[in-house]
Amino acid sequence: MKMKYITLTIGTAALLMMAPSCSIDPLDGASGHGNPDMPTGKVINMSSNSAKGSLLVKLNDASQADALKSRLEEYGITVSPVFRGLTAATTKAGSAGNNLARWCRLDFSEYADLDSLAAVVSGFEEVDRVQFNTRLKIASDGQSFPLTALPTRAGFSDFNDPQLASQWHYHNDGSVVASARRGADINVADAWRLTAGRPEVIVAIIDQGVQYNHPDLAQNMWVNTKELNGTPGVDDDGNGYVDDVYGYNFCSNTSEITWAKEGDVGHGTHVAGTVAAVNNNGTGVCGIAGGDGSSDSGVRMMSLQIFDGGKGGTADVSAAAIRYAADNGAAIIQCSWGYDAGAFTGDSQWANNRNYSIEAEAIRYFLDGGETGKGNCPVITDGNIAIFAAGNDSYAMASYPGASLECISVTSIASDNLPAYYTNYGPGCNIAAPGGEYYTGDTYYDETCVLSTMPTDPIPTTGEDGTVSYSATDYGYMQGTSMACPHMSGVAALGLSYALDKNKTYTRDEFVTLLLTSVNDIDSYLVGSKTTFIVNQATNTGSIGELNLTPFYGQMGTGTIDAWRVLMQIEGTPCLVAEVGKSQRLNLDSVFGGGSENLTYLGVDISDDDYEAIGLMTDPVIK
Repeated sequence: MKMKYITLTIGTAALLMMAPSCSIDPLDGASGHGNPDMPTGKVINMSSNSAKGSLLVKLNDASQADALKSRLEEYGITVSPVFRGLTAATTKAGSAGNNLARWCRLDFSEYADLDSLAAVVSGFEEVDRVQFNTRLKIASDGQSFPLTALPTRAGFSDFNDPQLASQWHYHNDGSVVASARRGADINVADAWRLTAGRPEVIVAIIDQGVQYNHPDLAQNMWVNTKELNGTPGVDDDGNGYVDDVYGYNFCSNTSEITWAKEGDVGHGTHVAGTVAAVNNNGTGVCGIAGGDGSSDSGVRMMSLQIFDGGKGGTADVSAAAIRYAADNGAAIIQCSWGYDAGAFTGDSQWANNRNYSIEAEAIRYFLDGGETGKGNCPVITDGNIAIFAAGNDSYAMASYPGASLECISVTSIASDNLPAYYTNYGPGCNIAAPGGEYYTGDTYYDETCVLSTMPTDPIPTTGEDGTVSYSATDYGYMQGTSMACPHMSGVAALGLSYALDKNKTYTRDEFVTLLLTSVNDIDSYLVGSKTTFIVNQATNTGSIGELNLTPFYGQMGTGTIDAWRVLMQIEGTPCLVAEVGKSQRLNLDSVFGGGSENLTYLGVDISDDDYEAIGLMTDPVIK
C-alpha cells in the first residue's frame, strides 16, 4: 500500500503520523465533515458542539485495541475503552456486547483540531468509524423555585405526605389557579389503591446526580449490596466499576455521586422525586411509584450521573451509563436530555445509515436486554424500556435520541391541559404528561410548575454580573419536558409493578403499546389560542402573548398518560371516561363492537369507597 506522512499540530508539539493513503491531508484544509475525499461513512456528526480533546473510535474488531494504542500513544494520545469490562475476550463474536467492546475513546490536547485528527484516524486500517464526542443538553431551563407555604387545597389520597396536595400534576381538581383544568393530571390517586410500586422494578435516573441520602428518597434508592458490604477500593461485584453502591459518576469516573456543585441545578434529584419519592412517610412529597411507606414497597432508583457541575453530558458518558443500566438491573432508563431539536431529522441520519452511532448502539443494547438478551424485569420477556424528554425548543419535532422509533418521547402539558409553551411536538413525539408552566394565562405562578424533591444543600449560581443566587432546597418547582418525562417513567414503573402482582408478561412492543394507548384526549382542547409566555426563537427573548394551539393538533402524541388506565389494561378491564354530574352519551363500540347500542344495560354497580372517591351526589343511572 502506498504510504504518506502527515504532520498535525496538537497543542505546542508536532505529531508525526503515518497513515494509509486515502486522499486526505488535514493541512490542505479538509474540515473532517462535508469533505468529498473522506472515507464514506467513516466520520459521523460534526465537531461543532463537541468536547475538545477527545474523539470516539469504533474498531473493526475489539481485538485491535492494542494495535491502535501502539500506533497512537507514543504521540501522547491515550486510548481507552468506552465500555468497561467488555473486550474481545469477554464477549461473544457478533454479540451486542462485542459490538460495544469495539468502541474506544482517544484523549489528547484540547488545542488539537478535531476535524483534522478525525480525518487522519478514519484512515487507519483498524478503524471502522470515528465519532465526535458530541454534547447533549438537559431538557429544562434549570430554574427552580422554593416551596414557600403548605397547600390550602384538600388532599386526594390516604398518604400523609404534607405537600402532596400541591402536586396538581398527580390529581388536578382545577383549583390550583383560575386557568387550571380539572383532570389535567396523570390520574394516579386511584392507581395507588392497587399498587404503589415494587422494589423488583429498577429505574435508572441518567441525569445530574441524585441525592441518594435525601430524607424523601433514601429508602427507594437502588443499593448494590455487594459493593456496600465489600472492601472499599475493590470491584467486589466484578462489573468494572469500583464502589458503585448507588450508581456511578461517569463524568469523574468515580463512585462519588454529586448533586450540589456550582453548575448543577438539582435536576437529577428533582426528576427522581417524581419517579419515586417515598410515599406515606409524613415527609414532603409523593413519588408516582414511591410505595406505600412500608420498606418492601416502592420501585428502586439508581443514579447514573452524566452531568456534573456544568460538565459532562457527552456521547461517551451517556452511552456508558446506558450500558451500565442494562447490565446492572434497570428495566427503565429515565432520560430528560437530548440533542437540539432538528439536529437529526430521522433515525437513519441519527444512526448514520450503515452503523449506529455510539448512543444508538448503547440504547439498542439496553432495549434488547443487554448481553443476555433478556429484560431486567420479568414482566417484559425481551428487553427494557427507554423514556426520553421530547425537548424544550418549541420545535415541530422531538429531539433525539428520544425521537428514535423504539424510544418513548414525552411532550409537556400545563395545568390547563394544553401544551406548555416550550414543548417540542410533532414527529417523534409519542405521549404527553404534565411538565408544568410558569406562565399560565398572563400571570407568573411557581405552583403551576412541577413540585418535587431538591438537594438539601443550596446550589450556588454566579451570574454574569458576579451576583450569586441559590437553588431551591429540600423541595421546589421546576418546568420542562424534563419534568414530563419522569411522570411517564413513574407510570411505566407502576405498570410493571402491577403486572408483577398479576403475574402478567409482555413483549417490549406489547407493553409500550399498552402505555401509549392508556391516555386521555388532548386534541379536542386544541382550538384557538392560550395566553402564555411566547419565545422568539430568532432573538431568544420572550414576552406574554397568544400561543396558537392549532399546530399542536395531532402532534402531542397519543394523548396524556393516565396511570389508572394503564393498570386497567393490565387487569383486562376496559375504561371509558364519563364526567361526574353530567348526563352524556358514551359510545361503547370500542368494548362491545358496532352493535353495542342494541345491548341492554340493567344498571351500575359501584362500591361505597368508589362512590365517595369519585364525588358522586346521586347514584349513576343508565338510560
